Amino acid sequence: MLTDWQVHKSNTIINYHNFFVDECHFVHENFKKTFPDKDSTWGYHYYNVFAATSPSPIWYDLYKQLRTIVREYIGTEDPLWFQSWLNFHKPDQVLDWHDHNWPYHGYISIDPKGTRTVFKDYEVKNEIGNIYIGPGHRRHKVEVDEVYDGPRITLGFDIHTEPSKPFDQWSLLPLI
Repeated sequence: MLTDWQVHKSNTIINYHNFFVDECHFVHENFKKTFPDKDSTWGYHYYNVFAATSPSPIWYDLYKQLRTIVREYIGTEDPLWFQSWLNFHKPDQVLDWHDHNWPYHGYISIDPKGTRTVFKDYEVKNEIGNIYIGPGHRRHKVEVDEVYDGPRITLGFDIHTEPSKPFDQWSLLPLI
């Protein structure tokens, strides 16, 4: 069956799983200190998780992997911009139906616990190291299959394809 979405596996996340989990906790705590009134998910336009984890060589490896996946999926070397944020949720905080007003959207499973991402016509079982990419204007939600302790940790990302003047999206960075 032909699909317009893909799931890739990141050996970088699998091999350095504990490191990524610890770093995500660090980013989450620092985000809360910097923006005490905001949540790291809904405050996505204030930061980019890859800027917050710079200059870590392991995060740089993940960035390079993401860059390759995005460019191969879209099929271009034209300028692209991306935003990426940290989703850090307890079972009762997972995201309900929503979509992304960008040409492309994806997420990276750092510690997804026992969850699935459900779309209208398909679903993705979330596993450590999964990198999902697909169209941006596609409604989806997270379903908890197993109650869990600690936060469910994923990184969301959106891809912007059109050059424009700067606007209030402080989180956009070039995908170099």
